[in-house]
Amino acid sequence: MQVFFSSTSKTDIREGTMFDLSARGCAVTSMSSIQPGSAVRILIRATDLGSPITIESAAVRWSEGGEFGLEFLGLSEIDQRRLHRLLQVATTHQFRTS
Repeated sequence: MQVFFSSTSKTDIREGTMFDLSARGCAVTSMSSIQPGSAVRILIRATDLGSPITIESAAVRWSEGGEFGLEFLGLSEIDQRRLHRLLQVATTHQFRTS
C-alpha cells in the first residue's frame, strides 16, 4: 500500500510502500533513507476506505537496506478508527485469498 511521509522537522514529502501493518505501527520500503529515532508524519493511501489515514506522529524504530519500521505515536480518534477498519479489511482479504 502506498504511503507518503515527511520528517516532522522538514517539509519534503517522500514516498514508500507500506507492509506489515498493525494497530501500533508498520514497516515501509522506500528509496529515501531515514535514520532511527527520526520523527515522521505519514499518510496511508487507504483506497479501500476512500480517503487517506493520517498518522500525525510516528517514530522510526529501525532502518536497514531501504526499509524502516515505524511506531505510531499520535493519530486522531477518527484516523484510529479508520486504521482499525483498514486492518479488518486487510485481514478479511487475506483470508479470502489464502
